[in-house]
Amino acid sequence: MSGPKRGTWRIPYDPTAKRLDDLSHFATKLEAWIERNGSFLEHNLGTQALVEAQCAYEIVLSCVDEGDPDEGFDRYGDAWALFNALHRDACEARRRRIAESREKQKRAACELLAGCKQAWAEEANQRLLSRWLEAGERTRLASGLDTAGTGSAEEIQRKTRVWKADLRCALDLASHRAGRNAKAVRAAVPDLRNAVQALGRLNVALLPDDERKRFARAKKRLEKAADTALAQEDLAGLRSAVKKVKDLASRYEPKVKSAELRKAAKAWQAALANCGYAVASREERDGTLVLEATGFPTRSVSVRVRPGTEEVLLNVGRGHDHSRCVRDVQALQAELGRRGVELSMTDWGKGKPGSVEQRSVSNVSVGGIQ
Repeated sequence: MSGPKRGTWRIPYDPTAKRLDDLSHFATKLEAWIERNGSFLEHNLGTQALVEAQCAYEIVLSCVDEGDPDEGFDRYGDAWALFNALHRDACEARRRRIAESREKQKRAACELLAGCKQAWAEEANQRLLSRWLEAGERTRLASGLDTAGTGSAEEIQRKTRVWKADLRCALDLASHRAGRNAKAVRAAVPDLRNAVQALGRLNVALLPDDERKRFARAKKRLEKAADTALAQEDLAGLRSAVKKVKDLASRYEPKVKSAELRKAAKAWQAALANCGYAVASREERDGTLVLEATGFPTRSVSVRVRPGTEEVLLNVGRGHDHSRCVRDVQALQAELGRRGVELSMTDWGKGKPGSVEQRSVSNVSVGGIQ
């Protein structure tokens, strides 16, 4: 069974554990939000609103317990969407309650005007309007409030009612825009998850310490930026974070591939040597690693590993019979496995291993040390 062979190699790496740690860390932010805002929700929306928020948080925790970071990060984005929606609803409920209370009070002009000023100065209203209403409209509202306090009591009541209606329209418009933005943020979460997943699949453990530390610092900064964007429903910030995560992955992927190729080269040389071959190596102009291995009396193996691909080309020297060829390749698989490189044969050449492979496959080691 001599002649050209084909196979694939890869260095197994499972980022699930790290991503579960990240998800567990992120879940603490949800818990902190509930501690800060739980009483506000319960006071303005009732116990059910607080229960909904706690359930969303517990779903994320259950994903951690069940070892499912993909579902967990999706539920994490959903939780932030729910939290912000509940907070907006609570603010709206509080505004309604204040307005209803004002209507029941004496309709004296001074009290109506005071109510308008209080509504304008309310932090939640200012935060909503400053983000989602044009500067010219905010200036018009501020000017209208200043002039509402002039004239007779009847005129003040009329002008303050008009101003309150204008404020309500402005708040409704701002809330509508905030809701549309929240929907867009939710739609962007899967893209963020996919980008973070791709980044997590990079086996940066193979990089030098200083390079690995730079990567970790950059990854941490981007995760913080994405988390802040989610919490604040900052769509532009979230999209920017996604782009930067993808850029970081693109920047480090060739470095990781290069490190993997170096590890593979050492593993192949050591594996061939341990299988009884004398090994000579060279690197071609395109970066292809070529190993020429010879053994006594007529054994020879040629290995070509090209950069940027997991495919490896094997050529077992002529003079091997079918069973000997299979045993040599499988011995090489086992040696590579002990060194952290998994070799899977996708093309055995002119024939199949057959019964010889069936007898030997249980001895092939996959994985190995890093």
